[in-house]
Order: sequence, then C-alpha cells, then structure tokens
Amino acid sequence: MKKIILSCFIFSSFISLSALAELKVDLLSEKVTRIENDLSALQRKVYQTKETPILLPADNTASTVVEGNLEDLYSRLSAQDQVVKDLTAKMEQIEFNQKQLEEKFNKMNADLDVRFNMLSTEKSSSLAGVSTSKTGDKEAYDAAYNIMKKGDYKKAEEAFTLFMKEYPNSTLVGNANYWLGETYYARGLFEQAVGIFADGFTKYKNNSKAADNLLKLGLTMNKLNKKEEACTAFKSLGTEFPKADQKLKERAKAEAKKLQCK
Repeated sequence: MKKIILSCFIFSSFISLSALAELKVDLLSEKVTRIENDLSALQRKVYQTKETPILLPADNTASTVVEGNLEDLYSRLSAQDQVVKDLTAKMEQIEFNQKQLEEKFNKMNADLDVRFNMLSTEKSSSLAGVSTSKTGDKEAYDAAYNIMKKGDYKKAEEAFTLFMKEYPNSTLVGNANYWLGETYYARGLFEQAVGIFADGFTKYKNNSKAADNLLKLGLTMNKLNKKEEACTAFKSLGTEFPKADQKLKERAKAEAKKLQCK
C-alpha cells in the first residue's frame, strides 16, 4: 500500500512511463535481432541458389520453378526489410518519447529544488511576523491554528512550518503537518499539498490525523487528474484505518463512487 501511494507523489507517473518505454525498446530490439537473423538466412539461400545453377535440371520447367523460388525469396526478403524499417521507426519514436519524459522529469526536479531553496533562504524574513519564542509546543501550535482559522493560509503555512522545525518531537507535530497540507490545498497549490499529505499518512501513521491525510491525499490526486492514485487512496482508507471515524470512511466511499473506481 505504501509503495502504491508513495509512487503517486509527483514523480511516480513519469518513472513508470520511462520504465515501460525501456521495456518496449528491449522487446523491439529482440524482435529486430530475430528478423535480421532471418534476413541473413534468406540471403544465404539466394546466394547459394545463384552460385550453383549447374545442379538444377536444364529444362524450361525447372528453370521456371527456380525463377519462381527466387522471386518468392526476394519478395520475402523485401517484406522482412520493410518490417525492420517499421520496427526501427517505432524504436526511434519510443526513444524520442523517453527522452522527452526524462527532460520533463529533470525539469520538475530542478523546479522543486529551486522552490525548496527559496523556502529555506527566505525562512527568516518571511517568518518575521510569527513568534519564535519557545513558550511551549501547545501554545505555539494553538497560535498557528488560530491563524489558520482566520483564513490567512500563507501566514499559517509559515507558522506550522516553524512549529515543526522548533518542536520536531512534539505529539502535535502530526497535526501540524496535516494543517500545513491544508494551507496549500486551500490555495490550490496541489503539487505542494500532495507531498505533505503523503508525509502525514506515512510518517505519522499513528497520529489522529493519519486517516484524514489519506483522504486528503486522494482528493489532491484527483485535483491533479490522477484518478487511479486517487481511487487507491479512497479504497484503502477503510482497510488502513478500520477504526477511523465513520463519517471519514463514508466520505472516502462516496468519493470513490463519484470517480467510478473499480
């Protein structure tokens, strides 16, 4: 279950497509090799026939048969040549598509690196209005949550991020992670939200918000037009968290039905 869900976190679809492309290339390569071997065998037959005419009966009927055989061999040879050309073209197309996927994947990695670096370098200035005094994890968490309730999602993001940095061992860190994801989701920043909810489901699985993370992960995947991953999340909630709130499990079933999950 973890592997299925974690594969959805932004990069999964590109990796699987690249692996599929590589498998198709390998299969095509094997087929081309077999066809080339057949071509070599056919060519040897043609050359042997040309080089040993004296072994054939010297009558018109035999000559006609030999010419017919040669024409058949040439026809088969031409057909095999065309197959090789078609397969080669397909291989080149697959390799081209694979290269495009790799470039897109690399670009996404680069974009994420830039975002994380910006977040790190701007942390001190962007948190200027958030208290950093360690008055206690409960007080700091409540302060961040109150900002969240006011609808100031950007400021709430900063507050929950700071809280998780200053109180990494707090029993409230799992809750803070969930609400951090909500600050992104509320602003339509679904690519950022999906990673936070995935962390909430995997890293804080014993937290009271773990099941909420899985539900929200499914909703976020659906926003990113990843129906299969969304269905996996919705259908797994009841199994992963049998003691979850009944309303939460019913919401997951309703969302799965809405997407017509199989």
